[in-house]
This record gives sequence, C-alpha cells and structure tokens, in this order.
Amino acid sequence: MKHLTALFSLLAGIFLCAQAQHSHQHQREMAFPDIPGYLTLKCDFHIHTVFSDGSVWPDIRIQEALKDGLDAVSMTEHLEYQPHAE
Repeated sequence: MKHLTALFSLLAGIFLCAQAQHSHQHQREMAFPDIPGYLTLKCDFHIHTVFSDGSVWPDIRIQEALKDGLDAVSMTEHLEYQPHAE
C-alpha cells in the first residue's frame, strides 16, 4: 500500500509540475462563435504522430493543440507502422 501511495504521489506531482510549466496561452487560437444555447468546442479528431505516418512525437501534437486553443484532440494512428518517408 505504501508503494501505491508513493507512486500516486509521484504521478500527481509530475502532473502538477507539467501543468504549471504550460501557460496554455493560445498563440494561434481560432475563433468560432457559440450558437445560443450551445457551447462550441474546438477539436481535432485526426492527428498522426511518428507512430504512424506523422512526423512529430505525441507531446509535440499536444503542444500544438494547446497553442491552437483546442478543447480536445484524438490521435488516429494506422494499424500498420508506416513511418513518414522523407
């Protein structure tokens, strides 16, 4: 139980440090109007990384999404590993 508590504390600390490190200032934010009675979410549901045919690591994709002010992303990798050809 002590190990589980220590692991949880470590992960929580890493998460909090990572959150504090990112200011989440939107440098490339896209503006979309809200429809009355609805909330507009900005999402990108088709992102590839180096684990498929993309050219950057997942953490870079997340940083890009934060810069763009996105509310949600989905990394959509291919089943077969086919790295991006240069």
